Amino acid sequence: MSSSGPAPTPGPIAGSSGTGLIAVVRGCRPHLIAAAVFSGLINVLNLAPSIFMLQVYDRVVPTRGVPTLLLLTLILVVALGVYAILDAVRMRLLLRASIRLERRLAPAILLRILSSPSGTPVERAQAMRDFDTVRSTLTGAPVIALFDAPWAPIYILIAFLLHPWIGVLTLVSALLLGGIAIASERVTEPSVGVIRARQTLAQREQDASILASDVAQALGMRDALVTRHLLERADLARRQASLSGTSGQFLAVTKFLRQLLQSLALALGAWLAVRQEISGGAIFAASLLLGRALQPVEQILGAMKPLTAAWGAWRSLDAFCRRPAPDRTATTLPAPVGRIEVRGLDVMAPGSERPILSDISFAVNPGEVVALVGPSGAGKSTLLRVLAGAQAPDAGEVRIDGASLSDWNREQLGRHLGFMPQAPTLFPATVHTNIARFRGVIDGESEALDAEVVAAAQEAGAHEVILGLSQGYGTLLERGEAGLSAGQGQAVALARALFGRPTLLFLDEPNAHLDSEGEARLARTILALRERRATVIVSTHRTGLLQIVDKVLLLREGRVQLFDERAKVIRPQAPARPDDGFVHAGATR
Repeated sequence: MSSSGPAPTPGPIAGSSGTGLIAVVRGCRPHLIAAAVFSGLINVLNLAPSIFMLQVYDRVVPTRGVPTLLLLTLILVVALGVYAILDAVRMRLLLRASIRLERRLAPAILLRILSSPSGTPVERAQAMRDFDTVRSTLTGAPVIALFDAPWAPIYILIAFLLHPWIGVLTLVSALLLGGIAIASERVTEPSVGVIRARQTLAQREQDASILASDVAQALGMRDALVTRHLLERADLARRQASLSGTSGQFLAVTKFLRQLLQSLALALGAWLAVRQEISGGAIFAASLLLGRALQPVEQILGAMKPLTAAWGAWRSLDAFCRRPAPDRTATTLPAPVGRIEVRGLDVMAPGSERPILSDISFAVNPGEVVALVGPSGAGKSTLLRVLAGAQAPDAGEVRIDGASLSDWNREQLGRHLGFMPQAPTLFPATVHTNIARFRGVIDGESEALDAEVVAAAQEAGAHEVILGLSQGYGTLLERGEAGLSAGQGQAVALARALFGRPTLLFLDEPNAHLDSEGEARLARTILALRERRATVIVSTHRTGLLQIVDKVLLLREGRVQLFDERAKVIRPQAPARPDDGFVHAGATR
C-alpha cells in the first residue's frame, strides 16, 4: 500500500440548513454580473466590422484617403483585439462561477445523497446529475446566448436607424427564422423523447444481457438475445434516421432563408442607394446588421432545449436541497458500550400502508449475542438495517447507550459499528479500500491502517481468501462484489464489518454461503466478539450458530413472536421447523 498524506476534508457545508440554492448562488452573482457587462461590451464591439465597412465606402473610396483607411484599419484591429480579450475574460468569469458553485454546493448535495433520510434512492441519484446540468450550463453556450439575447432588438433598432425598410426586413427575418426554429422544436420534440427513452431502455437491457451472458449461454439463449438486441437497434436506427431527416429539412430551409435574407438585405440596400436614400457604404452595412441581428436569435433558439433542461434541473435540485440536511453538529458522545433499546418500531413498505415491521420492542445488553430468526419475509433484514441506521423507521426509535440514533454523530458512531447486509454491497475500489471503509481517503494510507485491515480480514477468516485473489488486497473490484464469488464477497463484507474492532455488530446471514468449516470459523469469530464485550445481532436461517448465542429473537410477519434466552428457546433434540429456520422450543412464555 502506498503511503500518502491525508486527503483534505470538505469545509463548511453550504446550504445545509435546508434553505435552497439561492443563498449559494448569490456568491456567484459578482461573476455573473461582470460576465453580463462584458457581454454588452462584446456586442457593442460586434458592430465594429459594419461601421468599418460603412466608413470605408463612404469616406475612403470617394476621397481616396489612404491615411483614413490606415487609421480605420488600426481602430478595427484594436476593437477586434479588445473583443477577443473580453470574450476570453467572460469565459473565465463563468468558469470561476462554476468552480465556486462546485466548491460551495457539491459537499452539501453529496452529504444528502449519501444520507438515507434525504429522499428516495432515485431522487438522490438524480440530484447530482441535476447539479452537473446546472453547473455545466454556466460555462456553456446557453448562458452566453442569454447574455447576448437582449442585443437582438438593439441590432434591429440600429437597422431601423439606418433606414426604416432595412429595419423592417431585419425584424421580419428575425421573426421568420425564430418561427421556423420553434416549429422545428415542436415537430421533433415527441420523437426526441421517444428515442431518448428507447435508447435508455436498450442500453439497460444490453447491460443486463452482458452481466448475465454466462447464464444466457448455458441456457441456449445467446442467439435469441443477439436477435432481440439487433431488432431493438434496427428500430432505434429507423427512428433516428426519421428524426434526422425531419431536422435536416428544417435546417436546410433555415440555411436557405438565412442566405436569401442576407442577399435580399444587400439588394434592398442597393435599391435604396440607387434612389439615394442611403449611402453606398450602407449597402453592405445593411447585410452585416441583418446577420448580427439574426445571430442572437439563432443562439437563444438553439439554447432553448438545454436552458429548459437546466431550469428543470434547478427546480428539482432546489427542492432536494430544501429538505432537512443530515445533522453534522450532533454532540460527540462517549464511545458506545453496546446497549441497544428498540421502542415501538414500525416500518412501512414503500408506497403502501403494508407494515414490514410492527411495534418491535426489545433490549440487548452490552456483550450479548442475539440470533435473529424467522421465515423469509419476516422483516429480519429490514430490522437489521434500521438498527444499523441504514434505514429510518416510520415510527418508534432505536437507542444506543440510552441515546437515540438521531442524537449520535453518525460518522462517530459508524467507527464503532459493524454492519454486514445480506448482499455484500462492496464498492468499485480495491479490497483493501473496501475493508478500510475508505479511511485512507480521510486519514491517508499508512502501515497502521494496513495492519488494521489485515487484522479485520484475519478475524473474519477472509485473509487467505483475499490472498488468493489476483492482486491480493490490491485487487480492484471494478463492479463491486460482481467481480467475486458469493462466498468471497461475503468474506470481504464481514472483514469490513469487523474493521476497527466495533462494539456493535449487525450481521445479516453471514453464513449463507459458508461450508461447515467456514461456519465453524464464523462461530469462533462471534465467540471472540463476545469475549471482548461486543454486542452482536446476527440473522440466520441455519441452526449452526444458534448453539453459541445468548438470546433468540423470533420474527414472524413483522412482529416479535418470541425473545428469550437461548436455553429457554432451543431444544437440541427437537426437529427443525422449516418455516422458522431454527430449532424451536416447545416452552411457552
